[in-house]
Amino acid sequence: MRNDKRMKIAALLLTFIALVTTGWGQDLGTANTLFGAEEKKPAATPKAKTTKKPAAKSTKPVAKAKPKTAPANAKANSKTDAVAKKPVVKPTTPKTAPAETSVVGNKFKTFETAKPVTTAISIPPKTSATTESRYEDLIEQGNAARDDRDYAAAEKVYSTAKSLKPRDSRAIYGLGNLYSDQQRWEEAETAYRAALKIESTNAFAHIALSYVLTQPIAVADLGERYAEAERLGRRAIQLDPKNALAYDQLGVAMELRGLIGAETEAAYRKAIDLDSSFAPAYSHLGRLLRRRGLTAESAAAYKKAVSLATDVPTMILVAEVMQSEQRFADSEPLLRSAIGGDPKNPTALLLLGRALTAQGKYADAEQVLRRSSLDTFMPNSLLGSLYWRQGKLDQAESALMRAVKFVTPLERRQLASQFQQIGDGFKKAGRSENAARAYRQAKALENEGKLVASIR
Repeated sequence: MRNDKRMKIAALLLTFIALVTTGWGQDLGTANTLFGAEEKKPAATPKAKTTKKPAAKSTKPVAKAKPKTAPANAKANSKTDAVAKKPVVKPTTPKTAPAETSVVGNKFKTFETAKPVTTAISIPPKTSATTESRYEDLIEQGNAARDDRDYAAAEKVYSTAKSLKPRDSRAIYGLGNLYSDQQRWEEAETAYRAALKIESTNAFAHIALSYVLTQPIAVADLGERYAEAERLGRRAIQLDPKNALAYDQLGVAMELRGLIGAETEAAYRKAIDLDSSFAPAYSHLGRLLRRRGLTAESAAAYKKAVSLATDVPTMILVAEVMQSEQRFADSEPLLRSAIGGDPKNPTALLLLGRALTAQGKYADAEQVLRRSSLDTFMPNSLLGSLYWRQGKLDQAESALMRAVKFVTPLERRQLASQFQQIGDGFKKAGRSENAARAYRQAKALENEGKLVASIR
Protein backbone atom coordinates (compact mmCIF):
# COMPACT_ATOMS: atom_id res chain seq x y z
CA MET A 1 0.00 0.00 0.00
CA ARG A 2 1.58 3.23 -1.11
CA ASN A 3 1.96 5.86 1.57
CA ASP A 4 0.55 8.76 -0.46
CA LYS A 5 -2.72 6.94 -1.07
CA ARG A 6 -2.82 5.29 2.31
CA MET A 7 -2.81 8.53 4.18
CA LYS A 8 -5.48 10.50 2.40
CA ILE A 9 -7.34 9.88 5.42
CA ALA A 10 -9.93 6.95 8.74
CA ALA A 11 -10.57 5.20 13.31
CA LEU A 12 -8.59 6.20 12.67
CA LEU A 13 -11.42 7.60 14.77
CA LEU A 14 -8.39 8.31 16.86
CA THR A 15 -12.39 7.70 16.19
CA PHE A 16 -14.09 7.27 16.83
CA ILE A 17 -13.90 7.11 17.56
CA ALA A 18 -14.36 5.25 17.02
CA LEU A 19 -13.55 6.79 18.37
CA VAL A 20 -14.02 8.95 21.22
CA THR A 21 -17.39 9.05 22.05
CA THR A 22 -18.15 7.79 25.48
CA GLY A 23 -20.12 10.24 27.49
CA TRP A 24 -17.97 9.48 30.48
CA GLY A 25 -14.34 8.67 30.40
CA GLN A 26 -10.76 9.77 30.68
CA ASP A 27 -9.01 12.19 28.41
CA LEU A 28 -5.36 13.02 28.78
CA GLY A 29 -5.52 11.98 32.39
CA THR A 30 -8.60 13.99 33.43
CA ALA A 31 -12.17 12.88 34.05
CA ASN A 32 -15.11 14.03 32.00
CA THR A 33 -18.84 13.33 32.14
CA LEU A 34 -21.44 14.12 29.55
CA PHE A 35 -24.37 13.55 31.82
CA GLY A 36 -23.06 15.62 34.65
CA ALA A 37 -22.88 19.36 34.90
CA GLU A 38 -19.13 19.66 34.56
CA GLU A 39 -18.93 20.16 30.82
CA LYS A 40 -15.79 22.21 30.76
CA LYS A 41 -13.52 19.36 31.79
CA PRO A 42 -11.48 17.86 28.96
CA ALA A 43 -13.33 15.24 26.97
CA ALA A 44 -12.12 11.84 25.96
CA THR A 45 -9.49 11.49 23.29
CA PRO A 46 -10.46 9.43 20.60
CA LYS A 47 -13.35 6.70 17.83
CA ALA A 48 -12.61 8.64 16.99
CA LYS A 49 -12.07 6.75 16.64
CA THR A 50 -14.74 8.00 14.51
CA THR A 51 -11.94 7.76 14.01
CA LYS A 52 -8.76 6.00 14.34
CA LYS A 53 -8.55 2.33 13.93
CA PRO A 54 -5.67 0.31 12.62
CA ALA A 55 -5.68 -2.18 9.87
CA ALA A 56 -3.26 -4.98 9.91
CA LYS A 57 -0.78 -6.14 7.32
CA SER A 58 0.18 -9.72 7.01
CA THR A 59 1.79 -12.06 4.64
CA LYS A 60 -1.44 -13.98 4.52
CA PRO A 61 -4.22 -13.02 2.13
CA VAL A 62 -6.47 -10.49 3.77
CA ALA A 63 -10.03 -9.43 3.30
CA LYS A 64 -11.55 -6.06 2.57
CA ALA A 65 -12.75 -3.62 5.25
CA LYS A 66 -13.98 -0.15 6.00
CA PRO A 67 -13.10 2.29 8.83
CA LYS A 68 -14.63 4.83 11.14
CA THR A 69 -15.79 5.15 13.65
CA ALA A 70 -15.47 5.05 15.48
CA PRO A 71 -12.93 6.76 13.17
CA ALA A 72 -12.23 5.05 9.53
CA ASN A 73 -13.80 1.74 8.63
CA ALA A 74 -11.25 -0.77 7.48
CA LYS A 75 -11.87 -4.07 5.82
CA ALA A 76 -10.29 -7.42 6.26
CA ASN A 77 -7.49 -7.51 3.73
CA SER A 78 -5.54 -10.17 1.96
CA LYS A 79 -2.54 -8.47 3.41
CA THR A 80 -3.91 -7.53 6.77
CA ASP A 81 -4.11 -3.75 6.31
CA ALA A 82 -4.15 -1.82 9.54
CA VAL A 83 -6.92 0.65 9.39
CA ALA A 84 -6.23 3.98 10.80
CA LYS A 85 -6.85 2.32 13.94
CA LYS A 86 -8.98 -0.43 12.72
CA PRO A 87 -7.58 -3.52 11.12
CA VAL A 88 -8.64 -4.24 7.60
CA VAL A 89 -8.99 -7.25 5.38
CA LYS A 90 -9.19 -7.54 1.58
CA PRO A 91 -10.15 -10.60 -0.39
CA THR A 92 -7.52 -11.98 -2.69
CA THR A 93 -10.10 -12.56 -5.41
CA PRO A 94 -12.72 -9.86 -4.88
CA LYS A 95 -16.06 -10.33 -6.54
CA THR A 96 -16.57 -6.58 -6.64
CA ALA A 97 -14.22 -3.86 -7.79
CA PRO A 98 -11.10 -3.88 -5.63
CA ALA A 99 -10.78 -1.45 -2.77
CA GLU A 100 -7.59 0.27 -1.71
CA THR A 101 -7.03 0.61 1.99
CA SER A 102 -5.50 3.72 3.47
CA VAL A 103 -4.56 4.72 6.95
CA VAL A 104 -6.62 7.57 8.25
CA GLY A 105 -9.47 8.56 10.40
CA ASN A 106 -9.38 5.56 12.59
CA LYS A 107 -6.32 5.54 11.01
CA PHE A 108 -7.75 3.26 8.47
CA LYS A 109 -9.86 3.82 5.48
CA THR A 110 -10.74 2.08 2.30
CA PHE A 111 -11.01 3.94 -0.97
CA GLU A 112 -13.57 1.95 -2.87
CA THR A 113 -14.03 1.97 -6.59
CA ALA A 114 -17.34 0.20 -6.18
CA LYS A 115 -19.44 -0.36 -3.08
CA PRO A 116 -20.73 -3.89 -2.67
CA VAL A 117 -24.46 -4.28 -2.37
CA THR A 118 -25.28 -6.38 0.66
CA THR A 119 -28.50 -8.28 1.11
CA ALA A 120 -28.88 -11.49 3.06
CA ILE A 121 -25.68 -13.20 4.09
CA SER A 122 -25.53 -16.84 3.08
CA ILE A 123 -22.74 -18.98 4.47
CA PRO A 124 -21.47 -21.35 1.78
CA PRO A 125 -21.89 -25.03 2.68
CA LYS A 126 -18.70 -26.80 3.63
CA THR A 127 -19.06 -29.14 0.70
CA SER A 128 -19.45 -26.36 -1.90
CA ALA A 129 -15.75 -25.51 -2.19
CA THR A 130 -12.37 -26.05 -0.64
CA THR A 131 -11.72 -24.69 2.83
CA GLU A 132 -9.58 -21.91 1.39
CA SER A 133 -12.18 -20.84 -1.14
CA ARG A 134 -14.94 -20.93 1.44
CA TYR A 135 -12.85 -18.88 3.85
CA GLU A 136 -12.21 -16.21 1.20
CA ASP A 137 -15.93 -16.06 0.42
CA LEU A 138 -16.74 -15.59 4.10
CA ILE A 139 -14.18 -12.81 4.53
CA GLU A 140 -15.59 -11.03 1.50
CA GLN A 141 -19.15 -11.38 2.80
CA GLY A 142 -18.12 -10.12 6.23
CA ASN A 143 -16.46 -7.07 4.70
CA ALA A 144 -19.52 -6.32 2.58
CA ALA A 145 -21.83 -6.63 5.58
CA ARG A 146 -19.61 -4.35 7.63
CA ASP A 147 -19.58 -1.79 4.80
CA ASP A 148 -23.37 -1.94 4.80
CA ARG A 149 -23.40 -1.44 8.61
CA ASP A 150 -25.04 -4.82 9.07
CA TYR A 151 -22.89 -5.63 12.07
CA ALA A 152 -24.87 -8.64 13.25
CA ALA A 153 -24.43 -10.32 9.86
CA ALA A 154 -20.76 -9.34 9.69
CA GLU A 155 -20.08 -10.76 13.14
CA LYS A 156 -21.77 -14.03 12.25
CA VAL A 157 -19.78 -14.45 9.06
CA TYR A 158 -16.41 -13.45 10.53
CA SER A 159 -17.00 -15.84 13.44
CA THR A 160 -17.75 -18.66 11.02
CA ALA A 161 -14.58 -17.86 9.09
CA LYS A 162 -12.57 -17.80 12.31
CA SER A 163 -13.80 -21.27 13.25
CA LEU A 164 -12.87 -22.50 9.78
CA LYS A 165 -9.25 -21.22 9.91
CA PRO A 166 -8.42 -20.24 13.51
CA ARG A 167 -4.78 -19.49 12.67
CA ASP A 168 -5.62 -17.00 9.92
CA SER A 169 -5.78 -13.54 11.49
CA ARG A 170 -8.03 -11.88 8.92
CA ALA A 171 -11.34 -12.98 10.40
CA ILE A 172 -10.10 -11.99 13.87
CA TYR A 173 -9.14 -8.55 12.60
CA GLY A 174 -12.53 -8.28 10.95
CA LEU A 175 -14.18 -8.90 14.32
CA GLY A 176 -11.91 -6.36 15.99
CA ASN A 177 -12.82 -3.80 13.34
CA LEU A 178 -16.56 -4.17 13.69
CA TYR A 179 -16.31 -4.14 17.50
CA SER A 180 -14.32 -0.91 17.24
CA ASP A 181 -16.97 0.52 14.89
CA GLN A 182 -19.53 -0.02 17.63
CA GLN A 183 -17.31 1.19 20.47
CA ARG A 184 -17.28 -2.31 21.94
CA TRP A 185 -13.79 -1.74 23.26
CA GLU A 186 -13.46 -4.76 25.51
CA GLU A 187 -14.33 -7.16 22.71
CA ALA A 188 -12.12 -5.25 20.27
CA GLU A 189 -9.21 -5.56 22.70
CA THR A 190 -9.74 -9.32 22.98
CA ALA A 191 -9.83 -9.69 19.20
CA TYR A 192 -6.72 -7.62 18.58
CA ARG A 193 -4.77 -9.43 21.30
CA ALA A 194 -5.69 -12.72 19.65
CA ALA A 195 -4.55 -11.40 16.28
CA LEU A 196 -1.28 -10.19 17.78
CA LYS A 197 -0.56 -13.68 19.10
CA ILE A 198 -0.84 -14.97 15.56
CA GLU A 199 1.18 -12.14 14.00
CA SER A 200 3.58 -11.00 16.70
CA THR A 201 5.82 -9.10 14.29
CA ASN A 202 3.03 -7.19 12.54
CA ALA A 203 3.39 -3.45 13.21
CA PHE A 204 -0.26 -2.74 12.46
CA ALA A 205 -1.39 -5.37 14.96
CA HIS A 206 0.53 -3.48 17.65
CA ILE A 207 -1.01 -0.18 16.54
CA ALA A 208 -4.53 -1.61 16.59
CA LEU A 209 -4.21 -2.84 20.15
CA SER A 210 -2.51 0.38 21.24
CA TYR A 211 -5.43 2.33 19.80
CA VAL A 212 -8.00 0.36 21.76
CA LEU A 213 -6.03 0.78 24.98
CA THR A 214 -6.18 4.57 24.60
CA GLN A 215 -9.97 4.65 24.44
CA PRO A 216 -11.90 6.39 27.26
CA ILE A 217 -13.25 3.64 29.48
CA ALA A 218 -13.97 3.59 33.21
CA VAL A 219 -11.34 1.33 34.70
CA ALA A 220 -8.99 1.63 37.65
CA ASP A 221 -5.84 0.77 35.71
CA LEU A 222 -5.90 3.48 33.03
CA GLY A 223 -2.30 4.35 33.76
CA GLU A 224 -1.21 0.78 33.09
CA ARG A 225 -3.26 0.65 29.89
CA TYR A 226 -1.71 3.87 28.61
CA ALA A 227 1.77 2.61 29.49
CA GLU A 228 1.13 -0.58 27.53
CA ALA A 229 -0.24 1.48 24.63
CA GLU A 230 3.02 3.43 24.59
CA ARG A 231 5.10 0.23 24.59
CA LEU A 232 3.03 -1.13 21.71
CA GLY A 233 3.58 2.09 19.77
CA ARG A 234 7.32 1.91 20.28
CA ARG A 235 7.38 -1.71 19.23
CA ALA A 236 5.42 -0.87 16.08
CA ILE A 237 8.07 1.70 15.18
CA GLN A 238 10.81 -0.88 15.69
CA LEU A 239 8.99 -3.22 13.34
CA ASP A 240 8.20 -0.53 10.75
CA PRO A 241 10.33 2.63 11.19
CA LYS A 242 8.61 4.43 8.33
CA ASN A 243 5.06 3.92 9.59
CA ALA A 244 3.50 7.34 10.17
CA LEU A 245 0.55 5.81 11.98
CA ALA A 246 2.86 4.19 14.52
CA TYR A 247 4.49 7.51 15.41
CA ASP A 248 1.11 9.23 15.67
CA GLN A 249 -0.27 6.54 17.97
CA LEU A 250 2.88 6.69 20.10
CA GLY A 251 2.30 10.42 20.52
CA VAL A 252 -1.31 9.84 21.56
CA ALA A 253 -0.30 7.26 24.16
CA MET A 254 2.39 9.53 25.63
CA GLU A 255 0.02 12.51 25.70
CA LEU A 256 -2.54 10.46 27.60
CA ARG A 257 0.16 9.68 30.14
CA GLY A 258 0.59 13.41 30.71
CA LEU A 259 3.81 13.67 28.67
CA ILE A 260 3.35 16.86 26.67
CA GLY A 261 6.97 17.81 26.11
CA ALA A 262 9.45 17.63 23.26
CA GLU A 263 9.35 13.84 22.80
CA THR A 264 5.61 13.73 22.24
CA GLU A 265 5.79 16.67 19.85
CA ALA A 266 8.61 14.94 18.01
CA ALA A 267 6.47 11.83 17.55
CA TYR A 268 3.68 13.82 15.91
CA ARG A 269 6.12 15.77 13.75
CA LYS A 270 7.82 12.56 12.66
CA ALA A 271 4.44 11.21 11.52
CA ILE A 272 3.97 14.40 9.49
CA ASP A 273 7.48 14.13 8.04
CA LEU A 274 6.72 10.60 6.90
CA ASP A 275 3.40 11.63 5.37
CA SER A 276 2.72 15.33 4.96
CA SER A 277 -0.93 14.67 4.09
CA PHE A 278 -1.69 12.74 7.30
CA ALA A 279 -4.39 14.94 8.88
CA PRO A 280 -4.68 13.07 12.22
CA ALA A 281 -1.09 13.92 13.13
CA TYR A 282 -1.72 17.62 12.45
CA SER A 283 -4.82 17.61 14.66
CA HIS A 284 -3.00 15.82 17.48
CA LEU A 285 -0.10 18.25 17.16
CA GLY A 286 -2.57 21.13 17.30
CA ARG A 287 -4.06 19.79 20.53
CA LEU A 288 -0.62 19.27 22.08
CA LEU A 289 0.56 22.77 21.20
CA ARG A 290 -2.66 24.25 22.58
CA ARG A 291 -2.07 22.43 25.87
CA ARG A 292 1.37 23.98 26.00
CA GLY A 293 -0.04 27.47 25.47
CA LEU A 294 1.20 27.83 21.89
CA THR A 295 -2.12 29.02 20.52
CA ALA A 296 -0.94 30.46 17.21
CA GLU A 297 1.01 27.34 16.32
CA SER A 298 -1.91 25.20 17.46
CA ALA A 299 -4.36 27.11 15.27
CA ALA A 300 -2.10 26.64 12.25
CA ALA A 301 -1.86 22.88 12.84
CA TYR A 302 -5.62 22.54 13.24
CA LYS A 303 -6.19 24.59 10.09
CA LYS A 304 -3.93 22.24 8.17
CA ALA A 305 -5.76 19.20 9.60
CA VAL A 306 -9.15 20.58 8.53
CA SER A 307 -7.88 21.37 5.03
CA LEU A 308 -6.70 17.78 4.67
CA ALA A 309 -9.94 16.31 6.01
CA THR A 310 -11.53 15.64 2.65
CA ASP A 311 -12.96 12.17 3.31
CA VAL A 312 -15.36 10.85 5.93
CA PRO A 313 -12.89 8.99 8.18
CA THR A 314 -10.57 11.99 8.38
CA MET A 315 -13.38 14.40 9.12
CA ILE A 316 -14.44 12.19 11.98
CA LEU A 317 -10.97 11.92 13.40
CA VAL A 318 -10.25 15.64 13.34
CA ALA A 319 -13.67 16.33 14.89
CA GLU A 320 -12.93 13.78 17.58
CA VAL A 321 -9.70 15.48 18.53
CA MET A 322 -11.56 18.79 18.73
CA GLN A 323 -14.09 17.22 21.08
CA SER A 324 -11.28 16.01 23.33
CA GLU A 325 -10.71 19.72 23.98
CA GLN A 326 -14.44 20.41 24.46
CA ARG A 327 -14.58 22.22 21.12
CA PHE A 328 -17.98 20.76 20.30
CA ALA A 329 -19.21 23.64 18.13
CA ASP A 330 -16.05 23.48 16.01
CA SER A 331 -16.53 19.74 15.49
CA GLU A 332 -20.14 19.99 14.34
CA PRO A 333 -19.56 21.13 10.71
CA LEU A 334 -17.03 18.36 10.10
CA LEU A 335 -19.37 15.74 11.53
CA ARG A 336 -22.34 16.93 9.48
CA SER A 337 -20.19 16.70 6.36
CA ALA A 338 -19.10 13.21 7.37
CA ILE A 339 -22.69 12.06 7.83
CA GLY A 340 -23.59 13.64 4.50
CA GLY A 341 -21.03 11.34 2.90
CA ASP A 342 -21.81 8.29 5.04
CA PRO A 343 -25.30 8.59 6.60
CA LYS A 344 -24.98 5.35 8.58
CA ASN A 345 -21.51 5.90 10.01
CA PRO A 346 -21.93 4.92 13.69
CA THR A 347 -19.05 6.99 15.03
CA ALA A 348 -20.06 10.13 13.17
CA LEU A 349 -23.63 9.82 14.48
CA LEU A 350 -22.46 9.31 18.06
CA LEU A 351 -19.98 12.18 17.96
CA LEU A 352 -22.51 14.55 16.40
CA GLY A 353 -25.11 13.53 18.98
CA ARG A 354 -22.56 14.20 21.69
CA ALA A 355 -21.63 17.61 20.21
CA LEU A 356 -25.27 18.67 19.92
CA THR A 357 -26.02 17.50 23.47
CA ALA A 358 -23.08 19.47 24.86
CA GLN A 359 -24.36 22.57 23.06
CA GLY A 360 -27.88 22.16 24.44
CA LYS A 361 -29.38 21.32 21.03
CA TYR A 362 -31.38 18.49 22.55
CA ALA A 363 -34.02 17.92 19.89
CA ASP A 364 -31.42 17.65 17.14
CA ALA A 365 -29.22 15.46 19.32
CA GLU A 366 -32.05 13.03 20.02
CA GLN A 367 -32.88 12.76 16.33
CA VAL A 368 -29.24 12.02 15.45
CA LEU A 369 -28.70 9.46 18.22
CA ARG A 370 -31.86 7.59 17.27
CA ARG A 371 -30.47 7.19 13.77
CA SER A 372 -27.62 5.20 15.27
CA SER A 373 -28.05 1.54 16.18
CA LEU A 374 -29.81 1.18 19.53
CA ASP A 375 -28.57 -2.40 19.75
CA THR A 376 -25.31 -1.31 21.36
CA PHE A 377 -24.36 0.31 24.63
CA MET A 378 -23.15 3.77 23.63
CA PRO A 379 -26.20 5.24 21.82
CA ASN A 380 -28.46 4.29 24.73
CA SER A 381 -26.00 5.66 27.25
CA LEU A 382 -25.84 8.98 25.40
CA LEU A 383 -29.63 9.11 25.09
CA GLY A 384 -29.86 8.56 28.85
CA SER A 385 -27.53 11.51 29.34
CA LEU A 386 -29.57 13.60 26.91
CA TYR A 387 -32.88 12.94 28.68
CA TRP A 388 -31.33 13.43 32.11
CA ARG A 389 -30.12 16.88 31.12
CA GLN A 390 -33.68 17.81 30.17
CA GLY A 391 -35.19 16.43 33.37
CA LYS A 392 -36.97 13.64 31.46
CA LEU A 393 -36.18 11.07 34.11
CA ASP A 394 -38.52 8.30 32.97
CA GLN A 395 -37.15 8.40 29.42
CA ALA A 396 -33.62 8.57 30.76
CA GLU A 397 -34.21 5.49 32.91
CA SER A 398 -35.69 3.58 29.98
CA ALA A 399 -32.71 4.43 27.77
CA LEU A 400 -30.29 3.28 30.47
CA MET A 401 -32.21 0.04 30.93
CA ARG A 402 -31.69 -0.64 27.23
CA ALA A 403 -28.00 0.10 27.77
CA VAL A 404 -27.96 -2.57 30.52
CA LYS A 405 -28.58 -5.24 27.87
CA PHE A 406 -25.29 -4.41 26.16
CA VAL A 407 -23.07 -3.23 29.00
CA THR A 408 -19.66 -4.84 29.33
CA PRO A 409 -17.62 -5.15 32.54
CA LEU A 410 -15.55 -2.13 31.51
CA GLU A 411 -18.70 0.00 31.13
CA ARG A 412 -20.52 -1.03 34.30
CA ARG A 413 -19.06 1.74 36.43
CA GLN A 414 -20.03 4.38 33.88
CA LEU A 415 -23.59 3.09 33.71
CA ALA A 416 -23.79 2.86 37.51
CA SER A 417 -22.88 6.55 37.72
CA GLN A 418 -25.69 7.40 35.32
CA PHE A 419 -28.26 5.41 37.33
CA GLN A 420 -27.04 7.18 40.44
CA GLN A 421 -27.77 10.53 38.81
CA ILE A 422 -31.21 9.35 37.74
CA GLY A 423 -31.88 8.23 41.30
CA ASP A 424 -30.85 11.64 42.62
CA GLY A 425 -33.22 13.27 40.16
CA PHE A 426 -36.14 11.07 41.22
CA LYS A 427 -35.35 11.72 44.89
CA LYS A 428 -35.34 15.46 44.36
CA ALA A 429 -38.70 15.18 42.58
CA GLY A 430 -40.17 13.32 45.56
CA ARG A 431 -40.46 10.01 43.69
CA SER A 432 -38.89 7.81 46.31
CA GLU A 433 -39.91 4.47 44.78
CA ASN A 434 -38.36 5.34 41.43
CA ALA A 435 -35.27 6.67 43.17
CA ALA A 436 -34.84 3.45 45.13
CA ARG A 437 -35.11 1.39 41.95
CA ALA A 438 -32.45 3.49 40.19
CA TYR A 439 -30.14 3.28 43.22
CA ARG A 440 -30.53 -0.51 43.31
CA GLN A 441 -29.56 -0.67 39.68
CA ALA A 442 -26.49 1.48 40.31
CA LYS A 443 -25.45 -0.71 43.23
CA ALA A 444 -25.91 -3.90 41.24
CA LEU A 445 -23.72 -2.54 38.46
CA GLU A 446 -21.01 -1.41 40.86
CA ASN A 447 -21.01 -4.76 42.66
CA GLU A 448 -21.31 -6.73 39.42
CA GLY A 449 -24.42 -8.33 40.82
CA LYS A 450 -27.67 -9.35 39.21
CA LEU A 451 -29.37 -6.39 37.59
CA VAL A 452 -32.88 -5.27 38.41
CA ALA A 453 -35.62 -6.46 36.05
CA SER A 454 -36.04 -4.22 33.02
CA ILE A 455 -38.68 -1.54 33.02
CA ARG A 456 -41.74 -1.99 30.84
